[in-house]
Amino acid sequence: MNLRNLPAMFALYIGVMLPSMLQGQASYVKQIVTGNGGKFEYTPPFQDFVTIQTYNPAGGVPNIVHTIFTQSVQDICISGNSAYIAAQDSIVKIDLNTSQRIASIADSGLSKLYLSGDKLFVSKQYPLTTFFVEVLDTADLSLVSSIPGISGDCGNMVLAGDSLYVAVSGGWMGTEGKIAVIETNGYSLVREINLGTGAVGTLNIYKYNDKLYTVNKSPYMTPDAGSITTYNLADGTYSNTLINKNVGAGAGICGHLLFFGLDYGIGSFNMNSLSVQDTVIVPDPGSTFFRFITSAAIDTLNDRIFVNSGDYFTPGSCLVSTLAGDSVASYATGISTEAVAVDYRKVATGFENQHQENARFSMHPNPATHWLTIQPADDNPLDEIAIFDRMGRIVFHQACTDNTKQARIAIASWPSGIYIVKVRSAQSSFSGKFLKQD
Repeated sequence: MNLRNLPAMFALYIGVMLPSMLQGQASYVKQIVTGNGGKFEYTPPFQDFVTIQTYNPAGGVPNIVHTIFTQSVQDICISGNSAYIAAQDSIVKIDLNTSQRIASIADSGLSKLYLSGDKLFVSKQYPLTTFFVEVLDTADLSLVSSIPGISGDCGNMVLAGDSLYVAVSGGWMGTEGKIAVIETNGYSLVREINLGTGAVGTLNIYKYNDKLYTVNKSPYMTPDAGSITTYNLADGTYSNTLINKNVGAGAGICGHLLFFGLDYGIGSFNMNSLSVQDTVIVPDPGSTFFRFITSAAIDTLNDRIFVNSGDYFTPGSCLVSTLAGDSVASYATGISTEAVAVDYRKVATGFENQHQENARFSMHPNPATHWLTIQPADDNPLDEIAIFDRMGRIVFHQACTDNTKQARIAIASWPSGIYIVKVRSAQSSFSGKFLKQD
């Protein structure tokens, strides 16, 4: 395409392509939330505690935003602006906008968290011997139900239809993997599915199409053997894909790939072919020197993986990589970064409800090479700016809270091409596009 013709095509492109490109585009990544468990201290007085850290992947710096006065962290899950943290003897809910604690309860044997509507499901492990799953109200963390009958220590959970499926490992002494099926209407155990000895170490569970996939960590006594189990929801059949390498915890799924710990690094498993696809996406950070991957999470909007590593005694770091294994960035974390979650947010609904004919903004230069300047023509400050690429993916978002009258956005590193701009103030909004050229 001749780039000289693009300015003349702007009006046609906006009228025809913009509505369809932005249809359904509602989310962006605000930040990455990490739980630092701290250095384990054997006896009081304790001096190192759990800290919650945030990091803005769009060029931000890591910040400690909250402290929980306990000794380890097990999991973080996020809904809206609320984060729920499982930390040894407590479950805490904080507001990610203000960093303030909203609710907290004392609890024990914490393992993993799973959110569904206004309910928080909590899986349990040693030292508990019964009630390995409980249900809490997300508003105040009050107990809704404790579910009896599950045979042992539990890990991650996933919802499929009206049932919650729970990975059951039975603890480090477990000899076979299981999945507990919990009916979510009455919160009762329906059955346990025995996946056999080939699924020992069941920890993570994911849903892809009409199947469940469990990541089964290498047992303590056999560090070079693990597996991934495929369970067919339609007919109840399963198969265990044995992997003769060290298998670690799952990091998440994106498309048809499941990302998981492999030989102390991160690899991927093709859920269509039921085989390992990539053996080294993120390499071993130094296990021979007692430096391990401590947690990982997938950003499915931007195809990124955030991998925390450390030695459990000194501050660690997070490597940001593409899902193909290309390093993007890294930043410092705390000690024992054993929980991480991606904070997805919705773009303000005001963008979808406003129209270009209400616009009182200017955007220049266009085409642009290094900087794009956006400013209102009236005296109203900017409220929010979002910029999307041609695939409808958000590449820039800024909520303006400081009476901003002008935004100057650095675009020099962006790929050349057409971008869509959505701007909102208290009185008007603007939808337009610009050409980024080298």
